[in-house]
Amino acid sequence: MVDVKLLAEWFWTDRWIGSSAFLLSLEARGLYREMLTQAWRRGARLPLDAESIKRAVAATDAEFARAWPLITTYWHERDGVLINDTQVAVYTEAQLRVQTASERGVKGARARWGGNGRG
Repeated sequence: MVDVKLLAEWFWTDRWIGSSAFLLSLEARGLYREMLTQAWRRGARLPLDAESIKRAVAATDAEFARAWPLITTYWHERDGVLINDTQVAVYTEAQLRVQTASERGVKGARARWGGNGRG
């Protein structure tokens, strides 16, 4: 699969409101959501070190210290990065849809215009 930069984050509100993370405090939910957004921008992964995460989400040391213990169970290390399994699944599906649409577009262009469909 081609690694396509996804400029919009898929966020399903019904899934979010029904998740256990929605029951967290507003501060913890805020950190969690910011981390998801920052991870999305980085291919559904974050660096492992807290300092980089705090910078990415603009959290103070105190905010991070209060909220991280509440959301840590939603994240885990894999291959040297921090991931959220649900987000990885959604991100992978989004990339697949983009790739499929692109391939269909090229195929349609070839059918209409002939050649390789690239110009």
